[in-house]
Amino acid sequence: MKRHFSSLTGPEALRIAIAIEDRNADTYRQLADLFSHFCPESPTLASTFSELSSTERQHSIALSTRYLERYGTVNAGIAEEDIRDFIEVPRFEVADIVAAIETGSPGSARRIALEIAAAAERSALHYYERLAVVALDPQMKSLYQEFASFEQEHTDWLETELASKYPDLTSPGVPVAKSTTGHD
Repeated sequence: MKRHFSSLTGPEALRIAIAIEDRNADTYRQLADLFSHFCPESPTLASTFSELSSTERQHSIALSTRYLERYGTVNAGIAEEDIRDFIEVPRFEVADIVAAIETGSPGSARRIALEIAAAAERSALHYYERLAVVALDPQMKSLYQEFASFEQEHTDWLETELASKYPDLTSPGVPVAKSTTGHD
């Protein structure tokens, strides 16, 4: 059964934040590997996704450290479905990107990858913004505002990349990455 955002406890909210950062780090690592192996003419993009993966992993570590300080041992148990209850998770199919590369359309593959990353960052941003609004503890409110700022920087950069390289995506009615939920 789908949970409401208001039902999150402090520890759950932070564990979900950690899971989001881990998920995004894994996605960016996969994208970096894909572009390194299947699209060697895109070394800059592969490097960018590798850096994003590293940054997201650092975010996860920082959040895990904060969790340990506040609540003790980090409990496992945040499943993909738990994340989907609270954020929009972009659909990521390796086959879509590989197919675009193999059919001679590396530009399309780059666009798809950037769309996926932008959607992931927007979802994380929205999650942190919502947490910052409802957090009662000033330290946690500050933490969530800080992470919202990080995600805003990533979102701005990715959306600038998309707009500059794929201006047709900024036209009304052009869908960005598909999601697996119906969240705003």
